[in-house]
Amino acid sequence: MFFIVLAADRAGARALRLEHRQRHLDYWLAQGAAVKIAGAMLDGDSPEASPKGSSFLLEARDELAVRALLAADPFTIEGVFTGDFIVQPVRPAIGEWRGD
Repeated sequence: MFFIVLAADRAGARALRLEHRQRHLDYWLAQGAAVKIAGAMLDGDSPEASPKGSSFLLEARDELAVRALLAADPFTIEGVFTGDFIVQPVRPAIGEWRGD
């Protein structure tokens, strides 16, 4: 199954985000094919926009598996994320990554 995940940052977590960013990236890179696309959510649409959270399209067995991945993310462990994740099952139909 596929899941869209939205993970909001805690207010004032910018310094923590920067401090733990490489560990966060390394963690998700280690998840291999489970991560279809991921990146920072931004506070605007300008080139100077700042991160305000992270978004993911993940492939996992079920929502519990997704939540386990999120729980082990350094951004969760270090308190960057609020912990109030939106985890929404989806059925992708179109996309270059699918070979369509």
